[in-house]
Amino acid sequence: MPVTEPTWKAQPEGPEYDVVRQRLVDAAEHLIRGGGVGALRQDAVAAHAGLARSSVYRYFDSKEELVTAAVVQSTLRIGARIQARIGTDADPEQLLVKGIIESLESMAADPLLHALTVPTSSRAMTKLANNALREGVRPLLEPVFVAAAERGVLRPGVSVDDALRWLQVVSLGLMQAPSVVADLDALEDLLHLMLVPALIEGASLNEGRTAEPKKGTP
Repeated sequence: MPVTEPTWKAQPEGPEYDVVRQRLVDAAEHLIRGGGVGALRQDAVAAHAGLARSSVYRYFDSKEELVTAAVVQSTLRIGARIQARIGTDADPEQLLVKGIIESLESMAADPLLHALTVPTSSRAMTKLANNALREGVRPLLEPVFVAAAERGVLRPGVSVDDALRWLQVVSLGLMQAPSVVADLDALEDLLHLMLVPALIEGASLNEGRTAEPKKGTP
């Protein structure tokens, strides 16, 4: 039997559903930007949205679902800007590398996403923020792999979902520990060397950026 929502839950087909849900997501984004995930209390979200306190759980099953919705909203804005800059006609390898680097730069500069990477004393809040980031970055990365799949350049056996799940791990790791690479040039070299051959059909471990020979090197 199909699972039906409780009668007190907001129904997606309702006339005000999208408008009210959007107000709650906007309120959540505002609060997280200002005070991190710890500032996301039900009463604060409702008050900022100008709604009754009960509205939050009428539209969202959990705080994590609300945080994820706010992250998705932010990353979709980033993705639209990146796609407008680099397009989808570039060489797949360059599209992948540039897309990742520009995504990471933009994510690091975004107040909402940065607020979610700030350590918190609550393990539950840290886990919630990490889960929301993992799910929220998916819409940002997905267009790159969909384009690669449509052009038949993903390696055999690598699905769009496989590539996305792997890149979610890589992206979040780099966001939360940026010091593992010296600078963006070093990151670009690593992506060409390690990530691209794992995902792109025909890419070679020896392709990509080649470092300038050091003085005195034959």
